[in-house]
Amino acid sequence: MGIYIPASKRDRLLKYRYSSTDLSLTSKYILNPFWNKLVLAFPQTMAPNAITLLGLSLIFVNFLTLLYYNPTLSVGFKPLHVSKGGMWDPLFPPTASESSTLHSIFTWLGVRAGAESAEAAPRWLYWTFSVGLFAYQSLDAIDGKQARRTGTSGPLGELFDHGCDALNTTLACLLTASALNLGLSWWTVASLVATNMNFYLTTWEEFHTGTLFLSAFSGPVEGILLVVGVFAVTGFKGPEFWDTGILTIFGIDPPTNSVLSALPFHVKNLPLNDCFLVFSTVGLLFNIVSATHNVYLSLPAKSRTPSSLVKPITRLTPWLVHTAAMVSWLHAREELLLRTTLFIPFTLFWGIAFAHHVQLLILAHLTSSPFPAAWQHPLLVLSALGALDARLGIVQTSHERVKYTVLACLALGTLVYGHFVVEVIGDICEFYDIKCVSPFLSLSLGLAP
Repeated sequence: MGIYIPASKRDRLLKYRYSSTDLSLTSKYILNPFWNKLVLAFPQTMAPNAITLLGLSLIFVNFLTLLYYNPTLSVGFKPLHVSKGGMWDPLFPPTASESSTLHSIFTWLGVRAGAESAEAAPRWLYWTFSVGLFAYQSLDAIDGKQARRTGTSGPLGELFDHGCDALNTTLACLLTASALNLGLSWWTVASLVATNMNFYLTTWEEFHTGTLFLSAFSGPVEGILLVVGVFAVTGFKGPEFWDTGILTIFGIDPPTNSVLSALPFHVKNLPLNDCFLVFSTVGLLFNIVSATHNVYLSLPAKSRTPSSLVKPITRLTPWLVHTAAMVSWLHAREELLLRTTLFIPFTLFWGIAFAHHVQLLILAHLTSSPFPAAWQHPLLVLSALGALDARLGIVQTSHERVKYTVLACLALGTLVYGHFVVEVIGDICEFYDIKCVSPFLSLSLGLAP
């Protein structure tokens, strides 16, 4: 104990006060009334963190079913793009034609279960994703209400809540990639990078401003509802529906349409899944501007200049370095890591490392400590070493060695993150003399923001 929260910093936990601003009209007029009624369904003896953990467990169940039915994140091998009449479209490179060991295991399981193919996920699977993610959002929203309802708010809830959200970011991204039929491709990687960046920016913003800002259209509210809708549509139409060009949906054929043919430039029949990613990119840009603006306004008025933003912005370096390392690692071993289901454990390691870094940042916020530097993030260092070795070819010289390296990193990452969780929760619980997810109210004080 005392590794992450030394005795000299424990008293700072008492000064922590949760602050948030939610400008979402959806949240105010639709979801909040529902959440206020939902929280009453839970007994007051139930710890807020137990509600958070229940929500995350639903996402874990969804993820396990994804591994069973659709480990390639696409329906069969990615076909040539249908909106282009079967012609090659570089936006959608095909998945690997050779099965990995992990893929063979899932195929065997599918045959054992009587499925026609481990890659052809049943439609109902995506309905369970829709229900699971909506339930996660609801439970994630009412844990704080449960804490205020029972008078048990505290810093542990902030840490616990953000930790679960950080893990959900990666898992939900993989579920969405499967629903959009993105497959084992760079588009899935781009989705993961953008999703993580959105989450990290919000955490970075909260560290500097002391307040969690949710805009009129935010990821935790409207963003999740949008993905819930994607899952529901996929349940009705199937993942291959999202490969359809947007012009095709509106009954427009670019080659034969006189208006489009007369234009001096080529109009691409952009697939629906690409349109979704473009829309998400626009949302990310708005989040970047909004978070930067809020951080700028939080700076002392007397010394507030554009150059004063340099220091806060440089604090994004650890995330940028970690992301660059993981992308470089993938690029160096693309055929082995990205084009086979080994991509799944690789992404899990990526997600755990990301969650660990977010938790270090949240802990620094709770204890009024300096922003955690890159060297304080052991899994970032491990990721950089993995990427460097992939480039130099010292250890990862064959398919088997690449696989064992990734699995070893995943195991080590799980241990490091698990050690952090146990140590920090133990320190805070010992300081407040509480239990983390005890069902008894008298033992569960200070659990949620």
